[in-house]
Amino acid sequence: MIYRYMLCMFQFCVFLCQILIKMITEIIRLNSIGDFCERYGCKMQHPLITVLDKTECAKLKDELRSCGFYCVFFTGESGSMTYGLSRYEYGEATMAFIAPDQIFGNATGHKEGTNSKLLLFHPSIIHESPLSSKFKYYSFFSYESNQALNLTPEEKLVMDSLFEGISLELELPIDASSRSIILAFLDLLFSYCLRFYARQYHSESKGGDQLIDRFNVVLKEYFESNLPVEKGLPTVAYCAKRLSLSPNYFGDLVKKSSGHTAKEHIHIAVVERVKYLIVSTKMSISEIAYAVGFKYPHHLSRVFRHVTGITPIEFRTRR
Repeated sequence: MIYRYMLCMFQFCVFLCQILIKMITEIIRLNSIGDFCERYGCKMQHPLITVLDKTECAKLKDELRSCGFYCVFFTGESGSMTYGLSRYEYGEATMAFIAPDQIFGNATGHKEGTNSKLLLFHPSIIHESPLSSKFKYYSFFSYESNQALNLTPEEKLVMDSLFEGISLELELPIDASSRSIILAFLDLLFSYCLRFYARQYHSESKGGDQLIDRFNVVLKEYFESNLPVEKGLPTVAYCAKRLSLSPNYFGDLVKKSSGHTAKEHIHIAVVERVKYLIVSTKMSISEIAYAVGFKYPHHLSRVFRHVTGITPIEFRTRR
């Protein structure tokens, strides 16, 4: 009986390995925009940046790929898209942002002739430019595909004009102003994306109350369990996962809704929990520190002072 069980487990493991090997081998690696255009029969406008109309990519296949450059997907029709190893549905007038080395597949389901475009640009085109220093604010390149930017009709018109502007500039002969103009277009495009995402954050969080309430519930349940002792303080990634959001998208929503970062909000919740334990128990400050997830009591004192202006001991003696 034990032998048969072990044989079944071995066969199952072999089966899983075969699936994983198949998945890995089916991910196409495209290091350059030239590689992308050659594989899918597209016209490359420039080795470092190109705007593609998907209807002109004759060989575009529904396959998983990983690229060595940024991809911005812009469509005017609903459909689906593979991101990572999951399939996501998207609505009309949608933008998705894919950073280098992320795995993604084709967006499918759109009608022929639909305004569906890809903006491809290599990181080196923004290297040592003012746009490079601003790129850290474009956290939407780290969002999941199901947190794509859903555009209003008016916002879609803006994006149509920007994509068209970049494409037209790339068709002109290269001169001394070409790079600065292209970077200005990219800067404007991503600035509008920040604005449109801010509108979406507000809409999705219903003014912020619903998201913060759900966030507080997650934190309350965490502190009332044994997780602080087992895993330490709750992390932004943990809370985001509980709320079915990517960490960056969750952090941006919290910041927009409350004015605090997600980490600051966690620290505020920790301090409130510490206050409750100081008032309602006879635990020492060290015991409380370990109970809420701090490795060292002085870390609690530092966070408590940062939030309240006083130490936990001063809070206890002032009561």
